[in-house]
Amino acid sequence: MIIGTNFYDIYQHFLCSLSFFEDFVSVNFTFIKVSITVSKEKMKKKIIIGIAAIIVIAGIWGALNKEKATQMIVDLGMAMTSSVKHRNPSTEKAKFEITAEAFSKAFKDNAAEANKQYINQAVLIEGDITTIAGVTLTLNNIACNIDSSEVGKLKDLKVGAKVKVQGLVVGYNDLMEEIALAQCTIK
Repeated sequence: MIIGTNFYDIYQHFLCSLSFFEDFVSVNFTFIKVSITVSKEKMKKKIIIGIAAIIVIAGIWGALNKEKATQMIVDLGMAMTSSVKHRNPSTEKAKFEITAEAFSKAFKDNAAEANKQYINQAVLIEGDITTIAGVTLTLNNIACNIDSSEVGKLKDLKVGAKVKVQGLVVGYNDLMEEIALAQCTIK
């Protein structure tokens, strides 16, 4: 409804409408801010109560199942602390290419020096298969634990056959004079 017929009256009416609209909008925005603040406070309380309930339930379950709870805590700790990417020696370029006999001799002659040189290194070893047991392929005194992706290839191998194996040197047993390789692939 227009109060006046001249331009000035229409202008005044327009300004009044705008001021009313601004008051209405600001009241609504203020109301929304208050309701959001209240809902954030309620949400914080709900989250705190929920976390407390989970801790209490986990504590009761842990008291009743000590072995499982201990294992879960250990697994959680391992998962949180193991940020090291696992190596895949089959995709690495072998740092050493050596025969099984020369590799064994290096450890038998000077185990301490061989450990420094070879442990945690990708090596490519060529030699004759002496035994195949499960997922372990043995070349003289070198036990090669075959990677799960390569186990199918073991069916085609025979004792006495010449083979190249690439893997990660993980240890040497002085007593048994056995060298252990892990994550091995057949080349």
